[in-house]
Amino acid sequence: AEAVNYLTENKLLTLEDLQERLSSVSEEFEALSGSMKKKSARIKELQELIREGENYQRLKPVHTELNNIKFKKQREKFETSHDAELRLFYAARRILKEKLDGKPIAMKAWKQEYAQLKTEYAELSPQHKPLLKEVIRLRQVQNAVDTALRRREQPQEVQRKNHEMEL
Repeated sequence: AEAVNYLTENKLLTLEDLQERLSSVSEEFEALSGSMKKKSARIKELQELIREGENYQRLKPVHTELNNIKFKKQREKFETSHDAELRLFYAARRILKEKLDGKPIAMKAWKQEYAQLKTEYAELSPQHKPLLKEVIRLRQVQNAVDTALRRREQPQEVQRKNHEMEL
């Protein structure tokens, strides 16, 4: 009864209507999910670039200062006292080198892109749940219809087999 109400409320009067609606909503849901996944992946990537870029820029003067020390003992002493900062700097430099492939650090552009993607993701997010619910609902209705059709066909098959046995 619930499935019938859903079908009539949504003017899905034939199996073809139901299939078209399910196909259309599924495509829309897949496209939305795909777009959200791409945006989410890029947001994570930008978060890492921004974090490492900030570390690199903040700690570069420490590295420069180390390179300006000419005497070995002073250099070793400086390295020891700035060990944590230098490790962060080297990690940031390595990660940025891998990720940027020779391109320059572009903090301003990354932050702008990050803000834009966060906004776009936030706008898509409210559409995701209702579409998912509709896909699930349509699949439930489709299953109910399929089950009803199978039940309708089964007695005829049983009658046919019984009739064939009598012959």
